[in-house]
Amino acid sequence: MWKFQRNCQHFGSLATLLQIAVVVVVGAKEPKKHTRTFSQAKYKMTLESKAQHYLKTLKERWMQLHAMPNLFAYQLPELRKTRILPGKHCFHAELNADRCVKRRVPQTIESLSPTFKPKQFNFNKVSEMEVIMTIEEYKDNAEVQMIINKSPLTKYHTLICPEMKSNLVQRVTASALSFCVNFMRSISDTDIHLGYNSPGALASVNHLHFHLVHLPQRLYIDGVELQKLAGDYAYRLKQGSPTEAICFVIAGGDEEQLVREKIANVHCLTEWLCENQLPHNLFITKERQNGDLRIFVFARSHYCVVKDVAAFNVGFCELAGFLPLSNAEKLHSLTEQLVIKRIQDVTGGAYESVYNQVKLIVNGESYSMWRQPFVI
Repeated sequence: MWKFQRNCQHFGSLATLLQIAVVVVVGAKEPKKHTRTFSQAKYKMTLESKAQHYLKTLKERWMQLHAMPNLFAYQLPELRKTRILPGKHCFHAELNADRCVKRRVPQTIESLSPTFKPKQFNFNKVSEMEVIMTIEEYKDNAEVQMIINKSPLTKYHTLICPEMKSNLVQRVTASALSFCVNFMRSISDTDIHLGYNSPGALASVNHLHFHLVHLPQRLYIDGVELQKLAGDYAYRLKQGSPTEAICFVIAGGDEEQLVREKIANVHCLTEWLCENQLPHNLFITKERQNGDLRIFVFARSHYCVVKDVAAFNVGFCELAGFLPLSNAEKLHSLTEQLVIKRIQDVTGGAYESVYNQVKLIVNGESYSMWRQPFVI
């Protein structure tokens, strides 16, 4: 039984696999002078039954914080210059010049098994005003923080930071993936997507986080054709797609045990990628028509050590078909051919080995079997 307490605004439904949660919502009052002060309202509620209003409150709070002066690195204009690139895949390009010049300098993360460096920037150092809400799980004292991205790519751009105080590095954990999957399965807004960049694949902070972004545009990834790879839920993209990828499908009617199995297999794959030093990106999206969840895993054979923020970089957004660009010239000159070539350059020749590993994992081979080394 879940109890609901409130003293400021009403929350409705949210779903994740968490069983008992306290959501701390940062107060809406602007701090005086340079002091970051905030009021807190604590809510005991069932995440599995509060999805819609939970997301609604996140959106409302994000907009309140975005209106505050000097909290975000820049104000994201409501109307932004956009262009759909001519061609088969209809890449959606959007001008975001402020992100190039005003964002925090990206960190250099040395490997896919990095060490946490507390003296570097991490999310423990953000101000209290940047925390939209905290979800606390009593079962094992784990918590998930929802934090504004101060240099947003889209409206509502939020960082999901699982077990933040545990100082986890930017490497997917099973529990973090479970949280994200169950969150996405439990909301009805198909414009909301989650993404992840590993070290070497555009991660800029070595502290575990996923991105929540709002993409109402119809991207190529929404309608990409799939080809069965393993089992009845692991696919690859059909030939002719702008990139290669693995797609795990979690159907809306899947039983809890099957959902756990699929999440575990996605995590097995990301662990294998890390062990073989293969950078990767994740994009989690909900089907607009049938509500199925698709988890895309993009692998690459080339490790990006330092990001050039002015260049055309390739992270989860770009791989899904959304291209934030740093200047107007690029917005008008970029072509579909150049985008596809850039994607192919960074992904390299990793996929044949990746496809083989997915088959081993999904077909239930032993752990030692699916830990086969990467071979091009």
